[in-house]
Amino acid sequence: MSALLHVLGIVLLMLACGVAVFTLVLGLPGTLLIVGIALVYAWATDFTLIQWSTIGWLALLAVTAEGLELLAAGAGASAARPSRRVTFGALGGAVAGGILGTPFLFGVGALLGALAGAFVGAALAVRSEGGSVEDSLTTGLAAMRGRLLGFVVKSAIAVAMVIIVLFAVL
Repeated sequence: MSALLHVLGIVLLMLACGVAVFTLVLGLPGTLLIVGIALVYAWATDFTLIQWSTIGWLALLAVTAEGLELLAAGAGASAARPSRRVTFGALGGAVAGGILGTPFLFGVGALLGALAGAFVGAALAVRSEGGSVEDSLTTGLAAMRGRLLGFVVKSAIAVAMVIIVLFAVL
């Protein structure tokens, strides 16, 4: 019976981690959810398979992933047109777009809204600085690409975190 419970626990752990990775598409901090899921599993198993050091590494990866995603849109925009206003426009637009897009397409609108928001925020910031329409479009596209890259990197780190958890419990 003990082996069956162990296998059932691992299956539930992996299902929960899979749901956490999916929440990234919804604009939620899935990497932090993975840390929480691993912590609950570790606590339930008296930290026999997942130790505090693993939880610490997962937390470090989660914070790194969240930070990289946040900075990516601003970095993309500032690479096209170095300006604090453009950087903050892209960041603010991505956050606002993610929030506004959440109710659409079963939550997937959060990602699409964040991409569109980064584009609009950066483009409007360029226009407010007196830039041309062409500069606005170029900078907006750079911000959108940066935000998408941030999402891809964050997702890759989340998958790596799940693999770390899987190797810890096997």
